[in-house]
Amino acid sequence: MRTKTFKTFKLTILIALIVGLMAACGGNANNESGGSYSDLMILPGAELATEEYAIGFRVGSDAVPEVNKLIVELMKDGTLNAIAEKYDLTSLLLSNQGAVEPEGASARTLPGDLAYIMDKGKLTIGITIYEPMNFFTTGGELTGFDTEFAIALCEKLGVTPDFVEINWDTKEVELAAMNIDCIWNGLTVTEERRQNIEFTNSYIKNMQVVVIRKADKDKFTSIESLAGAKLTAEIASAGESAIKDDPILADAPYTAMAKQTDTLMEVKAGTADAAVLDYTAAKALVG
Repeated sequence: MRTKTFKTFKLTILIALIVGLMAACGGNANNESGGSYSDLMILPGAELATEEYAIGFRVGSDAVPEVNKLIVELMKDGTLNAIAEKYDLTSLLLSNQGAVEPEGASARTLPGDLAYIMDKGKLTIGITIYEPMNFFTTGGELTGFDTEFAIALCEKLGVTPDFVEINWDTKEVELAAMNIDCIWNGLTVTEERRQNIEFTNSYIKNMQVVVIRKADKDKFTSIESLAGAKLTAEIASAGESAIKDDPILADAPYTAMAKQTDTLMEVKAGTADAAVLDYTAAKALVG
């Protein structure tokens, strides 16, 4: 009886160890892919900058006027609204104000880029990975608002979408070198970027927000309270610009990260006090 009991005890321990190991591995996988940061929160009332998302093509690309027409079509037929509703972005969709006729070709528009894309039969799209714009499901399928938007637009254009993960810091170089045809990944429109990017009409409004640990909600209550706090943001992002442009945050210790999800991991781990990132991403991942 003692031998049987001992064997049963050992088997119970073995099962417990296996279950614990599986849980640990599952947790790590979830963190690495973004997951849900339930121990983090958006700092209330600390919006740093409002902005708009658009698709970025090469300077002078004559694909932009055509893409603008297709964006309006997707707005008018309800496709874009349906995608936005799926990812809880309806309130941020600019088409809520009514689909508007697209702007015409800019003064610097040059022919040739649209023909180049059509001849290839595919639109090579530069992205990074973060929810809810472009991310992988647990089954390894690329999805997200911008992903589905791109698929719908490419179907109308008559080409195949080809998604390529890029280094966000070198996105404009990749575009100019024709390694990608456009940047379609929650790309914020700025006057500085207009020097190297031809933007389509904007389709989503966004803002930069501050994310902190819930445990620090009494410590950090405003932008002023973040003076001297350790900050992080995605390199070459609107979040990084918001930090540098704010008179209080500009002097705080700052670490640039490769991805927006990396900034959340820094806050979660305690190596940073606060992350500045897109509201669209924070809304999907935090809390």
